[in-house]
Amino acid sequence: MRKTINYLIIALFFCLAFVSCGKKQIYEKTVIFPNQTWERIENGKDVKFEKINVKSKEDAYDINISFRHKPTINVDEISFILRIISPSGMKKESIHTLKLKDRYGKKYIGKNLGEEIDIKEPIKQYFFFPEVGEYTIVISNYCEKYEVNGLSNIGIEIVKSDLDYEIEK
Repeated sequence: MRKTINYLIIALFFCLAFVSCGKKQIYEKTVIFPNQTWERIENGKDVKFEKINVKSKEDAYDINISFRHKPTINVDEISFILRIISPSGMKKESIHTLKLKDRYGKKYIGKNLGEEIDIKEPIKQYFFFPEVGEYTIVISNYCEKYEVNGLSNIGIEIVKSDLDYEIEK
């Protein structure tokens, strides 16, 4: 009995050690497209992620975007506009393209989940938010096609960057 308790204590210690070593997440949210279609021109082109609470402007952050799609998706890459809106209303805008297939255009990149494929990529690394407060991030469809068919959801994750050195500003 005592041996079992010792093993449980050791296992609990290692679990806590591994959890504390991970990146500190400050925001995560996924938006599901009910009809698996992301329009480019109509009202559905913008996906908003609101109430992103940034507590420090001295910390660097990684912004990761994820897409889950069917193998029958009608595009090989997804282009989008990323808008970061600060608490004071200041906007930063950038255009990104995320390839869904390998460089030969044959296989899909990402985790194959059977009926769907999940891809997650860093969009901004070591990004500094200029203000403290609640941000809004808007992702707008910028693909060439009128709509992206076969896209199940889009997600965003913001984590503190792992910096192993001090950055002087």
